Amino acid sequence: MSAPPPKRPAILAVDLGGTRMRVAVFGLDGVLRTKSVSPTPPDRPQALPEAMREAIAAGGAEIGLAVVGVPGPVDYVRGEPLRLPNLPAWEGRLSGRGLADALRLPVIFANDADLAAVGEHRFGAGIGTSDMLYVTASTGVGAGVIIDGRLLHGRRSLAEAGHMVIDRRSGGTMESLGSGTALARLAGEDAALVAQRVRAGDARAREHFLDVADALAIGILNLVYCFMPERVVIGGGLAQAGELLLAPVREYVARHGDSSVSGADIVPAQGGDDVGLLGAFAIGLQSLTDDGARADLVPIQPGA
Repeated sequence: MSAPPPKRPAILAVDLGGTRMRVAVFGLDGVLRTKSVSPTPPDRPQALPEAMREAIAAGGAEIGLAVVGVPGPVDYVRGEPLRLPNLPAWEGRLSGRGLADALRLPVIFANDADLAAVGEHRFGAGIGTSDMLYVTASTGVGAGVIIDGRLLHGRRSLAEAGHMVIDRRSGGTMESLGSGTALARLAGEDAALVAQRVRAGDARAREHFLDVADALAIGILNLVYCFMPERVVIGGGLAQAGELLLAPVREYVARHGDSSVSGADIVPAQGGDDVGLLGAFAIGLQSLTDDGARADLVPIQPGA
């Protein structure tokens, strides 16, 4: 009797947001085994390992690695978040080593925009590109960069792109002037409602929307000059306005950029709400397969 084939481990993927926590188990073949979405408790960081244990039990597979996306900058060498602006009570209470020991699994912590960039590159609007810039414009602004097919990062993630100063007089940043929060503050109502008013022909709402779109475009143009991507993928809640946002961003970049940046396509994201989970799966797959020796991110091992 021949020996049974060796078990192929699955990947535990987590997208920890300021309001929602998504947890999923993927087989190495990409098949989604289980997924849950629950509110993120603002003062209970222990909810993360609890949700991960529940997913492990529901997934019915041996887990080889966990990849956790967090809404803040990450120290990729130490494997832990540096700050969690949307979850201040969680700061200092999450680490790759602590989670790896608690779950007895290798763990990778990553910035959520970095994972979304990987997800869009492998499975969404970035398919077929070598160099890609991902920008998320929602409550805040974040960015992830793919160069030569790989996630670009140093010791730390590139999560702070939204804090790039784009107005020297006011000190205003890409995030403070070009996010959904900025639009809501400027217009005095929810960004989605402002977009509805623009579509209905409200001139004042259009003026507010274009102010924010131009601010976002300034930051995007600066990032394009830095990284010279083939494609710029824009995601996040503000991007749900579609061409209301994309058209003025393209126009601004075309008007103020020179021929060296004119070839960059500016397109909407395609990964949807699960793009962070898809990026986590892709990073985990790279680490567990033959590409592990050149993996973009290295897991923290339990007991290390």
